[in-house]
Amino acid sequence: MTGEETDHAEPSLDLKVPQAPESSEAAWTLVARNRNVLKAWDSLCRNTLEDAQRCYAWLSRDAMRRIPRRCYPLKGRAQAGCWGYEIGSGNRVYYKPDEQHKKAVVYYAGPHPNTIPTPPKDL
Repeated sequence: MTGEETDHAEPSLDLKVPQAPESSEAAWTLVARNRNVLKAWDSLCRNTLEDAQRCYAWLSRDAMRRIPRRCYPLKGRAQAGCWGYEIGSGNRVYYKPDEQHKKAVVYYAGPHPNTIPTPPKDL
């Protein structure tokens, strides 16, 4: 590569959590839909680290396994196929799992909204 060429690769949208223990159980990849969601996830990690670690660990093991009143499929036609996770302290993570590729795309992370956000049409 010459000095004039630059690498314009997009930054990774993979979700990470600080101080997460390494786990061989991780079967799912968790990704943010866009940079705004990634920033919101990072904010949750800064403000509620233990809750974010639990959320990350659970979703990366099996994003489609229920926990009563904590991790659940969303109801309604607009949210068909989407799930929610109550991350604690009034915060929520909404995502759409892709079971075939074992990938969950987080489209909302942050304070519990008044209404559940509708997933983007491209998910």
